Amino acid sequence: MLDLNIGVMLIIAGIFLITMVLLKMWLFEPLVKFMDEREAKLKEELEMISKNAQDSKEIEEEIQSILKEAKEDARKIVEEARLKASEEAEKLKAVKVKEIEEAKESLRLQLQKEKEELIKELSKDKNEIKTLIENKIRDAA
Repeated sequence: MLDLNIGVMLIIAGIFLITMVLLKMWLFEPLVKFMDEREAKLKEELEMISKNAQDSKEIEEEIQSILKEAKEDARKIVEEARLKASEEAEKLKAVKVKEIEEAKESLRLQLQKEKEELIKELSKDKNEIKTLIENKIRDAA
């Protein structure tokens, strides 16, 4: 039936053990080492990604803050410009009102002068007409 040869079995067992030791040294240990290094590298990259995400979030928040400040500054500048323009308009309006008042006063004085001159001329003409009438009355009488 079956002949069991212990010598052959021991040789096969020895070859099997030697093969397992060689596989462990040349295959399993380098493979495990490679997998451990890869896992460490992946963990490191995940940490870096997480850190970069946090940095990106902080940068985005900083950008939003800067934009908010810029908008506020722009609003202030516009408001200041609006106020300055309003003040300038009020000053210009006051100057123009003063000029108009001065022109009105000048015109009033000029009209007063012309009125006085007209009164003088009419008075002069009145005297001439009176003299002419008196002469006509004397001539007629």
